[in-house]
Amino acid sequence: MADVAGLIRRAGERVRAAGVGPVMWCVVLLSAGLTVLEMVEYPAQLVATTVLTVMHVLCLLVLPFYPLPMSVAVAVTYVGCALLPDMSGASLFYGMWVALAAVGRYGRSRWWWLLPPLIAAVRWMVAARAGVPFGDYVILLVSFFVVYAFGRAMSWRSVAVQAEQDRLRYERERDRVEAMRRDARAASRIHDAVTSNLAYMAMRLDYERSRETNIEHVELLDDLYRHTIDTLGEVRTVIDMLDGNDDDTDTGKAPDPIGDGRNDVSPRNDIDYGDAEHTGDDNVENGDSATTPSSCTTFPKRVRDVLEHGDQYLAQLGFTGDSTLIDNLPEHKTTDSDDVVHERESAVINLLRELYTNIAVHGDPSGEYRVVVRRNRDSLSVDQVNDIATQSLLSDKPHSGKGLSLHRMRFASLGGSISTSAEDGTWILHATLPCVPLS
Repeated sequence: MADVAGLIRRAGERVRAAGVGPVMWCVVLLSAGLTVLEMVEYPAQLVATTVLTVMHVLCLLVLPFYPLPMSVAVAVTYVGCALLPDMSGASLFYGMWVALAAVGRYGRSRWWWLLPPLIAAVRWMVAARAGVPFGDYVILLVSFFVVYAFGRAMSWRSVAVQAEQDRLRYERERDRVEAMRRDARAASRIHDAVTSNLAYMAMRLDYERSRETNIEHVELLDDLYRHTIDTLGEVRTVIDMLDGNDDDTDTGKAPDPIGDGRNDVSPRNDIDYGDAEHTGDDNVENGDSATTPSSCTTFPKRVRDVLEHGDQYLAQLGFTGDSTLIDNLPEHKTTDSDDVVHERESAVINLLRELYTNIAVHGDPSGEYRVVVRRNRDSLSVDQVNDIATQSLLSDKPHSGKGLSLHRMRFASLGGSISTSAEDGTWILHATLPCVPLS
C-alpha cells in the first residue's frame, strides 16, 4: 500500500510539474471513453486495428504525464490505423484532437506546426480512398487546425500569466532588496552619528568622574555613565537587528575593527550603500552639535570642519596629534552638484567621524595620531596612524565589530577599498575612493 501511495503521489507531482489541470484530465478521460465506446459499437475487422486502437487509448491516458511524447504516440497510432485496409473500428478523432491541442499547448519548437497538416493529409488520403466527397470531410480537416490553434492560444495565455507572475515576483524581490538597503543605510547612519556621540559622552563622563571630588557629583556622573553605556548597548542591538544579525547575542567581547588586523565581513556585504539618501545629512559631528547644510559648503570646508572638531574632541580626552587636508584641486571647484562625487565625499566624511571615535576608544593618549585626507583629480584617500592602547579608555563600551565593516562595505559598493594593519603597536588605515574627473 505504501508503494502504491508513493506511486500515486509521484504521479501527481509529475502531473503538477507538467502544468496539467483537472480540465485536461476530464477531456482525456472523456476522449478515451468515447473511443472505447466506438470500439464496442464498431468492432474492427483486423486484429492490428484493435491493437493499435488499444495502444491509442493507453497513450491517451498517459498523455497528462508526458504530453508531447504521448501526443506523438497518439498521432502514430492514428496514422497506423488509417493506413490499414480496414474501414471499420473506432475513428480515433477524439484522441487525435486532444493530442493536437496538447502539442499546441506544450510544444515549443517551430516544427510542431507540421503535425496538423500531416494529420489532415492522412485523413484526406483515407477519405479519398473510400470515395468520400471532399465537401463531406472538409470541416473535419479544419478541426485539426482549430484544436491546434486552441492549444497555441492556451500556451500564449500561460506565457502571459507566467510573465505577470514573474513581474510580481520581481517587484516583491525589488521591494525586499530596497528594504534591506534602507535597513543597511539606517544601521550605518545610526552607527556613524549616535554611537560616536554616545561613546564621546561616556568617555567625557568617565574623565570628569575621575577628576571630581564631590561625592554627590561622582554618583551623578556614575549614574549618567551607566545610562550612557546601557543606551549604547541598546543602539548596538538595534544596529544588529537592522543589519540582519538580531539572532546573535552581543556579549561585548568581540573587538571593534580597530586594534586588530582583521577585515571584518558582514553577512550583508551584498547590500548596495550607494544611495544619495546617505550622503552627509547627519551633520552632528564628534564633539559638536552644530549643523552645517552640506549643500551650502564645499567639500574642503566640510572636511576641515570634521578634522577640526575631531582634533578638539581628542584633545579634550588628552590625545596629541593633528589632522591635515591635502587638496590638489582648486578651492572654488565645487562638486556638490554631482550626486556621484558628492556621495563619495560624504562616504569619506562619515569614515572620518568613525576614525576619531576609534582613536578615542582604542588609541593610546600617551602616543600621537595622524589623520591625512587627500583629494586629487581622480581619487579621494584617507590615511590614519595611531598608537594602540594596551587597555581601552572605554572598556565598558559594547563592541559590535561593525565600526569599519559598515564603511568598508560602503566603500566597496562605490568602487573603493579600506585596508588596515597593526604593526609594532601602531594602527594603520588606508582608505581610497575613485573620484569622477571634473569636466
